Amino acid sequence: MPAPSELALASLQARMAAALLASDADGQALPEALFAGAHAGAAGLRVHRNTVLGALSNALRLSFVAVDRLVGEAFFDRMAVEYARAMPPRAPQLDEYGAGFAAFVTGFPGTEGLPYLGELAQFDWQFAELARDRPALETGGPMLLLDGGVRLQFLAPLRLHGARYPVDRLREAILAEDAVALGALELTPGDYRYALWRTPEGVRVRPLRLPSSRFLAAVYAGAGGAEALAAAAGEAGTVAAVAEILAQEILPAGFVRVGA
Repeated sequence: MPAPSELALASLQARMAAALLASDADGQALPEALFAGAHAGAAGLRVHRNTVLGALSNALRLSFVAVDRLVGEAFFDRMAVEYARAMPPRAPQLDEYGAGFAAFVTGFPGTEGLPYLGELAQFDWQFAELARDRPALETGGPMLLLDGGVRLQFLAPLRLHGARYPVDRLREAILAEDAVALGALELTPGDYRYALWRTPEGVRVRPLRLPSSRFLAAVYAGAGGAEALAAAAGEAGTVAAVAEILAQEILPAGFVRVGA
């Protein structure tokens, strides 16, 4: 039956979208005047609802691989469906869907024994974003001049990531299905910092101490060599000590080249 002329197409589409994502019977109901037929409009949308929610859940699963492995398929689907209903996609590119998922699953009912779940999801999201960031393979990072004419050429844009749990080792153990390594992890809150960057072989990650993290943050914010070293040293550190830490952590990482 044609829609009444006073009902705009956009309004009708919005109503149908809301009905597709609704979790209760009242929300799933559609006006009989608009969807008259052998079956109620809500019944006709049931198959489409399953398709839509399944597609959104699978899109999230591709981005949050470690979270999916950790909690299991059924529980992940439950979190994903509730997230989709609360925060449906605003663009047709589903590979970019899920920016708010980490915050959503933090404290999700049933995850009380996984206080690190939200941080693991944030770490997963960093990998997912870098994996689809194709320009990162073509554009290098900044170039930095240090005392003595030493030049540091950063080969890739970096992302700096902070966490309260060792999410790098946690994610690695989960994806490797290494129960021994997972059980041996000390999952108590602390201060963990990482650099992540993309290479042709995939996303790489490097644990950092605070001085290295400060140094890289300053470099990518546009600081010069002296400023970056001063930021890394902090109030109580020395440049000499910082230089030793940088030589241990940054130079072997593979994202920087030393020249003169």
